[in-house]
Amino acid sequence: MTVVSKERRGSLLGVVERNWKARGYEVTGVRASEELPAMYASTPDGFRMRVAVGGEGQFFFSITTPCFAKSDVADPKTRPNTPHRDGGYPQRPDVHDDFWSVAAPPPPPT
Repeated sequence: MTVVSKERRGSLLGVVERNWKARGYEVTGVRASEELPAMYASTPDGFRMRVAVGGEGQFFFSITTPCFAKSDVADPKTRPNTPHRDGGYPQRPDVHDDFWSVAAPPPPPT
């Protein structure tokens, strides 16, 4: 729910890309949109992943699993630790971060 400023979205996508590649995942596509960029990847064992920037700089991650056998899944043992949010999906980002929400390019690496 963190607001990622337009100036910092490319940096966060770069962090995700480097992490995926370091894990041996293959980047299979990029949507190079200034407003709504996205990146797609796959893992060696058949998972497909997407990170996409939505309205107001909200990042969405989605994963598609390869085929699997149906199995029972237990109910969660813990209660959610995030505040309840009213309204429809997707919720608008409303958390401001001292780094990712700043409307300025990130500083160069040292």
